[in-house]
Amino acid sequence: MTRLQIFKFGGTSMGSAEALRLAFARIQEARPRPVAVVSAMSGVTDLLLGAARSALEGDPEAVRAAVGAFRDKHLQLIAGLVPRRAARLALEALVDESAGELAAVCESVRVLRELTPRTLDAVAARGERVVARVFAEFLTERGVPAEYVDATEILFTERTLDSLWPDLARCEKESRKRLLPLVKKGKVVVVPGFIATGPDGQVVTLGRGGSDFSASLLARSLGAQKVTLWKEVDGLMTADPKAVPDARVLPELHYREAAELAYYGAKVLHPRTMVPLIDRQIPLFLRNSFNPSFSGTRIAGDVGAGEYPVKALTAIHAQALISVEGKGMLGVPGIAARTFGALSKAGHSVSMISQASSEASICFVVPAAEADDAVRALSQAFAAELEGKVIDAVKVERPVSLLAVVGLGMAGRPGIAARTTAPLARDKVNIRAIAQGSSELNITLAVKEADAPRALKALHAEFQLDKLRPVADTHGRGASVVLFGTGQIGRALARQLIHQETYFRHDLGLQVSVVAACDRSGFVFEEKGFSRDGLESLLARKEAGKPLVGKKKTADLAEGDLQKRGPELVKALGALPLANPVFVDVTAVDDAPLIRQALERGFHVVLANKKPLVAPQAQYEALFALAKERGLSLRYEATVGAGLPVLDTLKKLREAGDRVQTVVGALSGTLGYLMTQLDEGVPFSEAVRTAHKLGYTEPDPKDDLSGMDVARKALILARTIGMKAELSDVAVEPLFPASMAKLSAAEFLARVGELDADFAARVAENKRQKKVLRYVARIEKSGLRVGLEAVSEASPTGRLKGPDNQVVLYTDRYKANPLVVTGPGAGAEVTAAGVLNDILAIATSAPAGPPSGLRVNSR
Repeated sequence: MTRLQIFKFGGTSMGSAEALRLAFARIQEARPRPVAVVSAMSGVTDLLLGAARSALEGDPEAVRAAVGAFRDKHLQLIAGLVPRRAARLALEALVDESAGELAAVCESVRVLRELTPRTLDAVAARGERVVARVFAEFLTERGVPAEYVDATEILFTERTLDSLWPDLARCEKESRKRLLPLVKKGKVVVVPGFIATGPDGQVVTLGRGGSDFSASLLARSLGAQKVTLWKEVDGLMTADPKAVPDARVLPELHYREAAELAYYGAKVLHPRTMVPLIDRQIPLFLRNSFNPSFSGTRIAGDVGAGEYPVKALTAIHAQALISVEGKGMLGVPGIAARTFGALSKAGHSVSMISQASSEASICFVVPAAEADDAVRALSQAFAAELEGKVIDAVKVERPVSLLAVVGLGMAGRPGIAARTTAPLARDKVNIRAIAQGSSELNITLAVKEADAPRALKALHAEFQLDKLRPVADTHGRGASVVLFGTGQIGRALARQLIHQETYFRHDLGLQVSVVAACDRSGFVFEEKGFSRDGLESLLARKEAGKPLVGKKKTADLAEGDLQKRGPELVKALGALPLANPVFVDVTAVDDAPLIRQALERGFHVVLANKKPLVAPQAQYEALFALAKERGLSLRYEATVGAGLPVLDTLKKLREAGDRVQTVVGALSGTLGYLMTQLDEGVPFSEAVRTAHKLGYTEPDPKDDLSGMDVARKALILARTIGMKAELSDVAVEPLFPASMAKLSAAEFLARVGELDADFAARVAENKRQKKVLRYVARIEKSGLRVGLEAVSEASPTGRLKGPDNQVVLYTDRYKANPLVVTGPGAGAEVTAAGVLNDILAIATSAPAGPPSGLRVNSR
């Protein structure tokens, strides 16, 4: 169950038929399917509690209206969701039964004139229970098997220090026993939040944020991978956006930071929600049901301090600052204890305390509505001290606001307190009291309520919290992909994007969409990105041999048509406000000028096409200089070794300060296949003809046997490690004589048998020496060579079989035992995977600079 996740849907997410459809979409997309915890429909809990209070006040008309509204609200929901008559009638009967019970309980309250906490809990519980049953039935009706399990069967509380707290051991035992068998059967378990079983076996409610608490308790009990709270907000923010317009959504927080924010007024989350998760280190995600493409806020124990010492500000308004003052208090023991004892006895909770070292005063903050009662309680407790002038006065100032400055990075960093108070002084905000704990996680300030908005803006600007997230990031990270080329690689890439779309969005927080496709027949684009069905339709057209646009078949169009379409595409898209556009070239045309145009128009570039990278050295350098100047990425992992991390490995070596001495690469899947066939005694001509028949070679096999494709890859590798060279500098050994160079493909295949004797003799001679033939690229300080080499059978290259590619790196640190990268190096799927990795690197990180800098050893 390590991948099990918990989804909690709040009242707004359950508030209408349309909202439930969105919740269904979140469930449907999730893999594996989650356990769902649901709140009552928005407004229903208040409606239920209002009915109970109206009954206590003896107002039967108000009770009838509330019961009717409860019934109608749920019947309307069912009508909009469940078309099947039998299922609909069963749910309507359930609503009628619950409404009848509500009316009966309220009548008992009216007659007895008594409303106990137990009765209130019984009244409130039906909101979650009814909507959870409706949601479970709706999921099943839509083809997602679901089962309702009542929370009172799996969540239990016990009395601890005069309050209720979950019985964690019992919750874990019963939840696993009841839920895991259902989960293993592939069912979505739907549980009503907010309620549990009390110590006496009666239903109890879990208070404010109770459904969130239910979700975190279940996550702990089931050992879930994560818990996601689907709400109507994008996540926790750096400040209240009503007070600070440039507030940003926080991408991640530590549990402690989130708890501080929650305690000091961030109503999106209750501080106890994190408690069950901390010891199991289960991350909590806050996300928006109505903006699912946004990654929200992640809360976990592995979050560090980060770049910003302060991460967020929050405020509690409508507070009162009460002070107990008197010179006679100096050195008198027990004043503080008596102060807070009196407040506790009167039922008041204190949110901030501050005391001067002189002990002449002690001040604290309580809600403004409680201030008068708190002052009375203190005046009674200190009546003798007030009369004897040991205490001069108990004063109250209201309304005040408490501002909390929160961040892990504050600890141990000098100057944070100064940076907190200085901007307030500049904005003429007077600090009435200040408190900071020894953990240095929170500095709390009391200011006049009228000054609070100005203070929050000043602090937000001082700590540059508007830069914590770029404005564009409110729509999520990602990439707008422009697909240049719709051949096998382009289509494989598009399918990989389709199949992994849910993973990108929910697990990586990325929105990656194809906004344009282009081939020789023309181009099509969709500014907001093609839908899944739209992209599938385009792929189906191409696989049926149809053009993207127009009536002419793509096969009837020349390569020049594609080179003409490219600039038209870049110009058309360059005028659109695309988010993080990425131009992906999966063609084989010579289009270095087009790549330059794409960079000039603000596109990142990903290449599977080798030709722009083997242009003259000056043009090659100019491309990377332009990318750096524009702050763009130019990535090309798939040009060498397809999906193998060859270039990424070189980058990591460079970053670690290593230096390359020699690179030996078997870089052609086609030629690797031929060499393996020769090892097995197959005649060269037969191996070539079989490879051609299987589609391993180009239509003209001489294109592979010439070695020029390997030469291009060798030049790209050489330039990547800092060598300056031209394609003409690569010594290339073709696998056929010059006399055959001008033969047509058919003529060459007819005469290739003329080469059998020579290859057979070379294979036999090498076999006697325990060597094998391999077609390799060798990159050294002395130069670049591509051709046949006889290598030891026991060497990494000698052990290479079939179409796999391999790069062997000899560096300062990898001398006698080289670093070897081996794996599938050919084929549309693996090449597309290499392209996709480059796209994701752009979508998730800052632009990469030119690849130069990993020096070839010059000793």
